[in-house]
Amino acid sequence: MGVMEYIADLVSADDSGLLCVWKSGGDFQLLNKIPGFDTSCSSLKLWKGTVIAAYGTGQIRLYEGVTGILHAEVNAHARWIYSLDIAPFTGLLLSAAEDSFVRVWHLNPAPENNSVEIEHLYNECVTDTQICGAKFCDGDGYAFAVTGYDLSEIIRYTQA
Repeated sequence: MGVMEYIADLVSADDSGLLCVWKSGGDFQLLNKIPGFDTSCSSLKLWKGTVIAAYGTGQIRLYEGVTGILHAEVNAHARWIYSLDIAPFTGLLLSAAEDSFVRVWHLNPAPENNSVEIEHLYNECVTDTQICGAKFCDGDGYAFAVTGYDLSEIIRYTQA
């Protein structure tokens, strides 16, 4: 089975939260501008044509990249989200924020209504730590690592 190609392959944001969706290549082509409503976008991912945006409000929003249609909005954290990561093979999404929580979500494409659904799977509190970075350790999302401000270590979590 071949790899499906998506038109949108790059997304950027500015301080106002405005998202710009691009097709890269020899000449970059701006496909869409998605308004940010004056809320800073602190982390972005693009997965299978879906823009995953995290905000200073603690929200995560899922948009269809080319049309800008909002698929889902989740009040994911109590404080700024500073890190998003995606496990491309399984659709697991990792979010980490200043509220000391790292959360694992599952993104599920719903082709019947041309959207993407998000489901919360797991969270972990890293006590007394403002998390500033988180990353899956593999493409399936079986392990992830986090670190925080003034933390001199990287904490690794694995799925049992």
